Amino acid sequence: MSRRLPRQALILGAVLVAVLVVLVARRLDTGGPPTAGSGYSTGTGAASSPSSQPAARATDAAAEPPGVLPLAVTRAVLNPAVTDANLNRTVCTGTKKYRPPVSYTDRVKRIELSTPVGAFGRITDPRDGRVYQVPGYQGYAGLGPADAGRVELDHFLPLSDGGDGYDPANLWPEIGGTANAPLTGADGKKANSRVKDLLEDYVYRQLCPHGSGRRHLTLAQAQALYEPDWYASYVHLGRPGGD
Repeated sequence: MSRRLPRQALILGAVLVAVLVVLVARRLDTGGPPTAGSGYSTGTGAASSPSSQPAARATDAAAEPPGVLPLAVTRAVLNPAVTDANLNRTVCTGTKKYRPPVSYTDRVKRIELSTPVGAFGRITDPRDGRVYQVPGYQGYAGLGPADAGRVELDHFLPLSDGGDGYDPANLWPEIGGTANAPLTGADGKKANSRVKDLLEDYVYRQLCPHGSGRRHLTLAQAQALYEPDWYASYVHLGRPGGD
């Protein structure tokens, strides 16, 4: 009995050493943690399928000058009728069915421009009588009731990317910019409503390629490009459609 114990101990020690060697070898073989991809493709070739990773975007929204981004009270509100599974039957066939009447959006614009920042107005959804709060924008980037002609009431998350059409939380008075008062981003280049339209057009084409094309973005990836800084996403994508 006393002679067998040392042999057992030696065998057990050999097994432990072998296991340790295997674990070390596997650790070295991994080459460190995997790196995340960009999450979208900007090439001309067709992608086999949209990536499951979120699209890359900047997060330092505070760097943008006043007027480029909406107030924090404005947020991306989703249209529950639009999903990744039904894009070809919803927004990829057009957004007219989700767009509110001009009389509604004009009223939202008037309320936002005449209500001080931090206060709220009210409006009733003509479809079902639901009452929404309307965030005030008077005083934001110098805006007021007289500025209705130089702003576009914009869907912060576009209808074409599954944004809600009626909730004023998804609507903000986006400045168009003029020759005398241009609106620029943190990089000093144009960042007005027409530039955001260029981003929206590009994203829609990646989400809803017509003909034989394949999608380059998932719905979640497309939506992620607008928060927190749509302009930084536009710059990151190479300013598509711009100069």
